[in-house]
Amino acid sequence: MPRQARIDAPGALHHVIVRGIARRCVFNDDADRD
Repeated sequence: MPRQARIDAPGALHHVIVRGIARRCVFNDDADRD
């Protein structure tokens, strides 16, 4: 059973967390973030 869709209100702020497997780095340098 899928979860319910998130509420997406115009102008709302979102807190985004990115974590790699086994706490490895997801981004090696700033260019990877783009």
